[in-house]
Amino acid sequence: MKLTKTPSECNDKEDIRTQIDIIDKEIIALFGLRFQYVNEIVKFKTDIESVIAQSRRDQVIAERGKWAEEHGLDKVTFEQIYRFLVDHNIVKELEILEKKIFENKSI
Repeated sequence: MKLTKTPSECNDKEDIRTQIDIIDKEIIALFGLRFQYVNEIVKFKTDIESVIAQSRRDQVIAERGKWAEEHGLDKVTFEQIYRFLVDHNIVKELEILEKKIFENKSI
């Protein structure tokens, strides 16, 4: 990530918006990379319960909330963000698993 200014070096709203855009572009790229791993993990899952993995889901959400808090961010907000993200990924994993099961039955 190539930020051109620190927050205190920004002279106006456009400077700040430019830096935020750079950060957001990197965040989106990292979410894309994260999703590649989500797609791959389905190789190691065999049923709906292993995809949902409720205890892992709960652990991830709580841990991300803690990490957010450690960075001075609102824990509840980031737990909500990750709850949405993880739930979205579960839906995608279930779609992949269903396709995998269907393909195996066709063989």
